[in-house]
Amino acid sequence: MSAREPHATPEVTVYGPGQAPFVVKVGLALRMKKLAYQVVEPSSAEDFTRWNPETGLLPVLEVDGTRIADSSKILDWLDAHHPEPPLLARDPRTARAQRALEQWTGETFYYYWLRWLRALFDLPEVAQLPTTGTSPMIGELARLGVLSRVREAIAERAGDADLGHLDHEFERRLDDLIGFLGTRPYFHADRVSRADLTVVAFLRSLESGHIPGGPRMLAARPPLRELMKRVDVELGA
Repeated sequence: MSAREPHATPEVTVYGPGQAPFVVKVGLALRMKKLAYQVVEPSSAEDFTRWNPETGLLPVLEVDGTRIADSSKILDWLDAHHPEPPLLARDPRTARAQRALEQWTGETFYYYWLRWLRALFDLPEVAQLPTTGTSPMIGELARLGVLSRVREAIAERAGDADLGHLDHEFERRLDDLIGFLGTRPYFHADRVSRADLTVVAFLRSLESGHIPGGPRMLAARPPLRELMKRVDVELGA
């Protein structure tokens, strides 16, 4: 039978680098919605523009032939088409705060990651990286071997004053997150929202060492580690 059954499980694909925080964020939202999915990773810089001809930014979500680009728009689409459980609080004021934190987290982490890359590698390609999303240039940097050299470059520049300055700045942003969380189990609410999914996605990149000193910074902040555990439990990890 060529036609899909009325209530058949949708075919869901996420296009993007599997460990990229914006891709992980979408994956966490799909898990929260209990939607099975596969991740298709780019094998070349051309894949970025092939999957998203308009901007070249990933992730892109494909559901039964419909494609949605941009992680935040993907989460909007998921809530519109699969409303339970919701990714935002019912209260409009709380929902606005959660959306604001989602945006702040993505912009802040990506901003510092770019600054570290620029400090580690004096390459024109790094200077041209956009400030949001995962772009074709990421594929080009991977082709050039830049991304695979990050840990080696960090070790070579251990104690570098420029990197140390970035570390201290970024650690203050992590402390800001702890302040935003306060005594609540999740950001601005008592249940998981897209704000928590976004924060956890970027904290995982920290834990994996994709940011200089990330594991050390996270180990020193139990409230953020506990948040990650709560979200994993909530999503059935």
